[in-house]
Amino acid sequence: MIQASDMAQRMMSVIETYHETDHVDAKQPSTSKDLDGLIAAKGWVDVVQWHLEDAIRAPELGGDAVIALKRRIDACNQQRTDSVEAIDALLQSTLQPIESTAWDISTRTETLGWALDRLCILQLKRYHMTIEVKRGSVDQSQLDALHAQYHELIAAMDQLIEDLATGKVSYTLYKQYKLYNDPSTNPSLYG
Repeated sequence: MIQASDMAQRMMSVIETYHETDHVDAKQPSTSKDLDGLIAAKGWVDVVQWHLEDAIRAPELGGDAVIALKRRIDACNQQRTDSVEAIDALLQSTLQPIESTAWDISTRTETLGWALDRLCILQLKRYHMTIEVKRGSVDQSQLDALHAQYHELIAAMDQLIEDLATGKVSYTLYKQYKLYNDPSTNPSLYG
């Protein structure tokens, strides 16, 4: 059975691998299309975007450099969305291979893939907050709060996995349709 803690460990492994080079242009370590590979790709784009978001806030950065970084961040956002949708499709086929037509099955406002997205960002926060606690720039209580959020999210995801696997909850895919990245729907791109 799929477990949220396993997904969290995979995310943290990707975060640690990224920080071996700590470079946004480092080569992504996994490109396989199984769940582990998709989670690794999702984690990789998240950690790269995290660091691009840091870079764009540098006070000395200006003009063309800001524009270039903003476009890379937009591309990362699209990759994140595409990754989540691929993960959701795979998880749906794994956890609910037969489509249910029962009207009494409940749904959730968030898919397991989007919960995984939040888990990855939380893992990044925990990783970087640990560094800041060691530096003395933040209080341990902030890291403790992130750890508590992590455990609550893991428990909620495991419950969702169980509910999906038993058919208590319908695995509904929610497409994002990011209009701002699509040349056919963004007036600034097609205009």
